[in-house]
Amino acid sequence: MKNQHILIINSLVLILLGIYGYVSAKPESKSLTAFIGPGVGIILLFFYSTIKKQNSTGTHIMVMLTLLTGLIFSVVGFMRANILILIMAAASFISLIFYISDFIKRKREREASKK
Repeated sequence: MKNQHILIINSLVLILLGIYGYVSAKPESKSLTAFIGPGVGIILLFFYSTIKKQNSTGTHIMVMLTLLTGLIFSVVGFMRANILILIMAAASFISLIFYISDFIKRKREREASKK
């Protein structure tokens, strides 16, 4: 699977689960912090063209943002015992695994072509 497809899937998970979490919350417990996930998802979508063009700087920024998202959402998800936040963290970590494996594959291909 290509990185841009993984990016879209991860972004959609963040956006949809964040909106679902806000909509499904009780009226007295609704908070605008539920839109952090969708906000990060939208920011990640801006990196779509960067990844498609294989711009390494933008791709590395996107990977770091995904890592930070996964770390922060996992901590907050465990502290609040919120399954939606933990699912968003898991989606970010799974995306991160795909990104890193693609980096390793590309590096091996470059080294093989140099020989």
